[in-house]
Amino acid sequence: MENSKEFSARFRLVGNNIQVHMHTKNVNPQEALGLLDMAKDQILGNLRKGRQEVFSSVSKPDKNDNKEVKD
Repeated sequence: MENSKEFSARFRLVGNNIQVHMHTKNVNPQEALGLLDMAKDQILGNLRKGRQEVFSSVSKPDKNDNKEVKD
């Protein structure tokens, strides 16, 4: 996967301040804005549906998940 793309944004609320950390890999600024817009639409959609859990997350599979357990 040489051409894989990654974009992540982390927000920390500290007092009255918001700290933002972004990581990109092979993503141009226009794509990053589009991804943020998609995330906003997902959050607003969940709010319209009345969901209390407005954020959904996807975790990377653990490297040990695919290993067989031997007794």
